[in-house]
Amino acid sequence: MRTKLGLVLAISLVFSACSKDSYNTKPSLTFTSVNNTAFTNGGEMIFSITFTDKEGDLQDSVWIQKITKTQGCINFSDRSKIPAFTATPNLKGVLEIGYSVGTSLNSLYPILPGCPGNKNDTCYFKFWARDLGKNVSDTVVSPEIIIYK
Repeated sequence: MRTKLGLVLAISLVFSACSKDSYNTKPSLTFTSVNNTAFTNGGEMIFSITFTDKEGDLQDSVWIQKITKTQGCINFSDRSKIPAFTATPNLKGVLEIGYSVGTSLNSLYPILPGCPGNKNDTCYFKFWARDLGKNVSDTVVSPEIIIYK
């Protein structure tokens, strides 16, 4: 079952003084943080992923995959468009990807559905991206996360 969750991205552009050799045509991702590792209904899960890209054209898509370790809970994967911005060579920035856990009336983030059967869900997330040149990044993985029923 594929669930379309959408994606909220905030791209912080940081221009680096590093040599051009430290950036590659294939985008590079580094998992930076998640705001917590345990969430309850109504919480907001926000991932920060640092990227570098030699051409600065990381504007195609990002993929998110949730992998559950709890029997009966649902995995999902989604592809979302990265918002357009001005490409700058040797670009470094941060992707912020957020979800609202369960139901939340005031959140700007898409809702991450709960586990059927009212179970706690132990899971982790994988992320990878593609630039306009169709170069695919490495895959980064979040720490284990618990989503309480």
